[in-house]
Amino acid sequence: MMQTFRERWRQMSQRERTIVLVGGIVVGLSLLFVLVVDPLLAKLDRLERQAVRKQKDITELALLSQEYAIKRDRLAKAESRMPAPDSQFSLLTFMEESATTAGVRDWITGMQPQMQAMAQGYQETAVDLRLEGVQLPELLALLVAIDQAPYDLQIRHLQIHPKFDNPIYLDATVRVLSYAKG
Repeated sequence: MMQTFRERWRQMSQRERTIVLVGGIVVGLSLLFVLVVDPLLAKLDRLERQAVRKQKDITELALLSQEYAIKRDRLAKAESRMPAPDSQFSLLTFMEESATTAGVRDWITGMQPQMQAMAQGYQETAVDLRLEGVQLPELLALLVAIDQAPYDLQIRHLQIHPKFDNPIYLDATVRVLSYAKG
């Protein structure tokens, strides 16, 4: 086969040889581009897109890390204000003492404790306190006593209605929550 190719090459004129050489070079360069360069460019483009996507993921992960750190610190702060598991803190007892200190114990018509377990080992204790015929300064003194508690207490519900016959006196319902690690 090589022999026949050499014979035909010798029989060609200089012009035909130039055309065949140029055609061979064009075909060779085309094959080189199609088989080597184009796949490399496609891979480079894909890697650049992946790099941009990974950079975006890194940025998002950094933001999530910051958000996680903030929430972890908030949780640690909240847990530091919770009663220790070995402490004998009782929300009901604290509410009775606060009512006595604020001078509203005589106007309490109902005090109902409620406990419920929450997710991840926390326990929520609530006390519903109903006051009838209390005046605003005494009610405010009770709210201040709750706010200045040694542990983190939250007033979840506060409803105040003036008495119909004498608006100086109020009927109030207060729901106070306490959280503890269970």
